[in-house]
Amino acid sequence: MKPGSKALLTGTGLIAAFAIFFAVNIIANQGLRSARVDLTEARLYTLSDGTRNVLKAIPDPITLRFFFSDKLAGAAPQVKQYGMRVRELLERYAALSGGKVRLEVIDPEPFTESEDRAVQAGLQAASLPGGGQLYFGLVGSNTLDQQQTIPFFQADKEQFLEYDLTKLVYGLSSPKKPTVGILGSLPLEYGPGGMMAAMRGQAQPYLILDQIRQFFEVKMLDAGKPEEISDKLSVLVLAHPKDLSAQTRYAIDQYVLKGGHLIVFSDPYSETMAAAPNPMTGQPMPPGMDQSSLLPELFRAWGVEVVPDKFVADLALAQRVQTGRPGAVAVVDYVPWLNVPEGHMSHDDVVTAALTNINGASFGAIRQIEGATTTLAPLLTSSDQAMLMDTADIKGEPDPQALAGKFKPDGKTYVLAARISGPAKTAFPDGPPPADAKQDGKADDGKTDVAAVPAAPQVKDSAKPINVLLVADADMLDDRFWARAQQMFGQSVYVPIAANADFLVNAIDNMSGSGDLISLRSRGRSQRPFEAIEAMRRQADQQFLARQTQLQKQMEDTQKKLADLQSKTQEQSNALLTAEQQAAIDSFRDQLLQTRRELRNVQHELNRGIEQLQLLIKFINIGLMPLLAALVAVGLGIFWRRRRMRRALEG
Repeated sequence: MKPGSKALLTGTGLIAAFAIFFAVNIIANQGLRSARVDLTEARLYTLSDGTRNVLKAIPDPITLRFFFSDKLAGAAPQVKQYGMRVRELLERYAALSGGKVRLEVIDPEPFTESEDRAVQAGLQAASLPGGGQLYFGLVGSNTLDQQQTIPFFQADKEQFLEYDLTKLVYGLSSPKKPTVGILGSLPLEYGPGGMMAAMRGQAQPYLILDQIRQFFEVKMLDAGKPEEISDKLSVLVLAHPKDLSAQTRYAIDQYVLKGGHLIVFSDPYSETMAAAPNPMTGQPMPPGMDQSSLLPELFRAWGVEVVPDKFVADLALAQRVQTGRPGAVAVVDYVPWLNVPEGHMSHDDVVTAALTNINGASFGAIRQIEGATTTLAPLLTSSDQAMLMDTADIKGEPDPQALAGKFKPDGKTYVLAARISGPAKTAFPDGPPPADAKQDGKADDGKTDVAAVPAAPQVKDSAKPINVLLVADADMLDDRFWARAQQMFGQSVYVPIAANADFLVNAIDNMSGSGDLISLRSRGRSQRPFEAIEAMRRQADQQFLARQTQLQKQMEDTQKKLADLQSKTQEQSNALLTAEQQAAIDSFRDQLLQTRRELRNVQHELNRGIEQLQLLIKFINIGLMPLLAALVAVGLGIFWRRRRMRRALEG
């Protein structure tokens, strides 16, 4: 081959290589845009089956407008990175929706029409230190011109990013307002006086009912009409379900097994109902009257139990109350009344992840029974400074100080509220209860063989995992435990002191979605700390603190001795210091300097291991990988060069 031909071939080969390179990139960018491999530990970039099902079921197109101030975000690297994460996830939604999700990415630059659109949509802007308003939100709309927004994506809620996006998409694809059915003995609609108070014009509906009605269509159910419990309800809420008939319990059983979503506020002892007047007579309830609202047969069918006749007393979470006579008032920790802080709430469940505190009274203890086929996921838990006490101890007028004297923590942690999911069987394996059965399952005439004709065939096994949210306290729905009245311009304004209403609204909002939406849980974070370094830092801090305390004490002792010696020498100001006194002062000063040096050395020694590990990580990320790539390139170069030389010699 002639040299000129060889040079021409080499040039043509380079041009062809560049052409192939660009062609492959273009094809990959268009044809393989949705193809990706997720190698993260928490599968951050893999959408759950629930989200995929929601996207497949979208009936009509949905438009998502992602407002992100991309240029301004350069001044905030973490926001910039999170913005890329949100955009990539939205692009994934659009790719998997089969064209039903249309994504628009908008950069609302200052003083532009796009910024006006962001403001008009109700998005929130973050002020940057150098000036400028940064927008980072989402506006979704459907063909009915209904709109839902995420005003601002917060990085500290990243673990719920998929849930928030899927919830927005589901809400736009299913725009009908969810219907919530409420059933139970707690008179939410009329207030503590019940229906008799309403007839006298003295009804004071519970505040928490007003909160629910702001977001959902509420239907108050009649316990004597079990047929009202049907699949027309998005969510069924049981508020202190006391003395329910067998037919009503059967209707609840079938509702859950057919896929209905249930929230239960059950109570081993309702202090609210015990303090309420008798709805028929207006007189106080008898002290010994049973005020529990447990559903043992249903709970067993769902794989759990609430310990009867016991409540969770907790010294660490106890609310402070005043007790005693006028002139002799004392403030004590009242162990039956708990203030559950965020540290005792599940941060992996959307219902409780963003709440601050929950107030309640005489919570029951939820346990999973042996052989349960369901999963119990705690939402609220006690501290380990807790114990189970008899509900008889709080009947009548309990003495807080006497309860405190009986309190002896057992070191156990108790579940106060939980989510129950999984396969379950009916609580009525022998079939529907008789038509005229009382609560105990016996008919008025003693016959038990006359069965009611069911409206539909009995479901004995759940077709899909059940969804039940169980709270072992109904008192938390009472106004006095979560709101305080304040006078403003002559009117009473109620100010929340706990997140009880938010808990219920969150629970209904979550449970009113499809089973696919409810199945979504928190995901990991894309920003992850170096756990080994953090562990070393904590260990170093503990070691340094111990050694620092020892050296500080030594330093203080030395300073005290030096001060005593100097005060003695000042009394002898007319006389010169003796050689021994001067030597002692010099010795104490040397000890002080030596102790200070040891303190610095301890800190340096403890940080040395951390710094070495950080240097190693930096070397691996910055130096080692490029070095390995260079060595591979050199190796390939040598291989191809030798191969060409071998071919030239053979030719």
